[in-house]
Amino acid sequence: MTSQVTLVSAFLSNVNERDDRLLDKYYELGKVLLKTTINKIIFLDEIMYELINNKDNNYNKDTTLLIKINKKDIYFYQYIDYLTYFDLNTQNKKKDTMEYIFTQCNKTEWVKEAILLNYFNTENFIWVDFGIRHIFKLSNNEEFINKINNLQYKVYDNIRIGNIWNLDIAYSINIYKDIAWYFAGGVFGGNKNNLIKFSELMRSKCIEIMTKKNTIMWEVNIWYLIYIENRDLFDNYTCDHNNTLIDNY
Repeated sequence: MTSQVTLVSAFLSNVNERDDRLLDKYYELGKVLLKTTINKIIFLDEIMYELINNKDNNYNKDTTLLIKINKKDIYFYQYIDYLTYFDLNTQNKKKDTMEYIFTQCNKTEWVKEAILLNYFNTENFIWVDFGIRHIFKLSNNEEFINKINNLQYKVYDNIRIGNIWNLDIAYSINIYKDIAWYFAGGVFGGNKNNLIKFSELMRSKCIEIMTKKNTIMWEVNIWYLIYIENRDLFDNYTCDHNNTLIDNY
């Protein structure tokens, strides 16, 4: 059966500081994703792009398109002077930096870029975090690779996305400062037309928050704000930050 889905991912270096996950660790995690045979478009900054092509140049080039990017080309940097109230309630400020949030919120933009390019000529696309291997409790990498490869036959019309919290409950949080796990952030997909609509809604909402609230927050928070205004666009499934994120997709 011909693959019906293009996987999209991205990685930017030096957007935060994580003692538990240095660049080499991300490289090792991403290298496993690159071994999959699903058609994929991966956006990488120069550091990771050169690392993969020079150090480990054995990924499947027939099913992989690597695109070199510069983080400063992300549209969020145009609004950085507005973010005078950026101060998230997080236990790890070294991780949840402004640039890290920019990266997370740009996922829909990379998906849109991949759709417009449509290098593998598919109607469905799926975003998968570059380092997602770390949340899977598996005995070996082959199990992970098989799970990712199976995604190439899972097609949806609306935005297929995993929810952790109950979407019908208004939890007592500050949506602009506290993490909201209504959605898991690592995987979402669907038909290209609805994904483009999702990306446009995301861009509009992010610009609104940056210019009117003078802050920005995790992508999952903003996705929830979009969800409550566009419920018919979404096709959610129950999951957590483990194998169910992929298994239940």
